[in-house]
Amino acid sequence: MKGVARFLGISAAVVLAFVGLSASFVFVATEPLIRRTYEAPVRPVAVTVDEASIAEGRRLALVRGCFNGCHGPGVVGAEFEDDPWLGRIVAPELTRVVAAHTDEELERVIRQGVRRNGLSTWVMPSNMFYHLNDRDLGNIIAFLRSLPPGAGPATEVRIGPGWRLDLLQDRYLPMVEEIRRDAPWLTAPQMQGPNARGRYLALTVCTECHSMDLAGAPDGSAPNLVVVASYTEQDFVRLMRTGVPIGERELGLMGLVARERFSQLNDGEVRDLYQYLSARARQRP
Repeated sequence: MKGVARFLGISAAVVLAFVGLSASFVFVATEPLIRRTYEAPVRPVAVTVDEASIAEGRRLALVRGCFNGCHGPGVVGAEFEDDPWLGRIVAPELTRVVAAHTDEELERVIRQGVRRNGLSTWVMPSNMFYHLNDRDLGNIIAFLRSLPPGAGPATEVRIGPGWRLDLLQDRYLPMVEEIRRDAPWLTAPQMQGPNARGRYLALTVCTECHSMDLAGAPDGSAPNLVVVASYTEQDFVRLMRTGVPIGERELGLMGLVARERFSQLNDGEVRDLYQYLSARARQRP
């Protein structure tokens, strides 16, 4: 019995040592990527502060999830993730963020995923906002600057062991790296032509869940948007306004997002989005 106990003790010690070494390797291998800083160009953004711009900025912030979305009710901040295995991400109170940044610094954070200290953002879908045009971005910033200052949480990022393992396998990346991975990006001329506004809306509204190529989430949580081929325009309008798809089934996240965010799209935007997604579906083999 003593021999068995000794063997088990040694085995346990070996396992613990292996786990410890593995954890150390994962930490050492991922820390440079987590702490990496990035250079990003300074891009001026014209921000017009008038009632019409602020009202439009509020609507656009609702559609894109900046307001009453990921940052909690209004923009007061919210705990996005808090898990011992995955990590902790706190979406900050946005009035604190805009007060501490110039318009150019906000552009770098929102569209390029680079914080003022050079670190990358995490989780915030800058790859979706990358194609956001100057007018819409300026209106969103004008709206955020119009809000009274709050005292919600600051940005907090702690990458846990589970996310570190994903980092090693390129399944989860700093947002700057995700933007680079999702290249090539469309140029301004490529954003023109037939169905241009529909394409713009698809890129800056739908890609957060359906991936940058609109081919669906890798984990199957969101479908390839060729499914729009099965929708009439009337069906699509109902989906975007109420979250109810053809077949009347419960959609979960899409239903919630449609009711709270996409219902803010105007009739022309919904029509243009449908026409673009329908044309894309017809072109797919």
